[in-house]
Amino acid sequence: MKTGIILAGGLSSRMGEDKSLIHSNVDRLAAELRKSGCGRIIVMCGTEDRASLFTETCVSDSAETLAESLLAVLSEIEGWVQLVPCDAYLADAELFSKVDGVPLDDLGVRQPLIAGFESSTSLVNSLRISEMFGELISCEGGIKARNTNTPEQLKEIQSLLLKDGR
Repeated sequence: MKTGIILAGGLSSRMGEDKSLIHSNVDRLAAELRKSGCGRIIVMCGTEDRASLFTETCVSDSAETLAESLLAVLSEIEGWVQLVPCDAYLADAELFSKVDGVPLDDLGVRQPLIAGFESSTSLVNSLRISEMFGELISCEGGIKARNTNTPEQLKEIQSLLLKDGR
């Protein structure tokens, strides 16, 4: 079974607001993951009190770091896994359908939180996400693989969404 994991763990200090709630993106990403063939969707919601924010199955972070929490969730999954952060406002089923490894965005930046891989893949045991996925191959992702961390980046993404009719 293909499992989509949406990372929506908390507030963003750089953004100044909860990125998971902007544009109802968690719900949109869940729909796009389903279109790409994911039969199960899990939202890593951070803390238990955030679970009520989402309609999908939620799991709280079980460790100090996202990497450790993600490894714990992955240990319970069999089959293909597609990760996506809640701030991937341009990600869609087309992107998820072609990701095999860690996608490079249109700026050439590896985006490990949009990785697609078999759950049996050996990941590096690290506290850092970039190191955890360091041995996975890179693949093309383009602009749809971009994430958003600042209000300026969000404005740029919003202008692209308007052009796209969203």
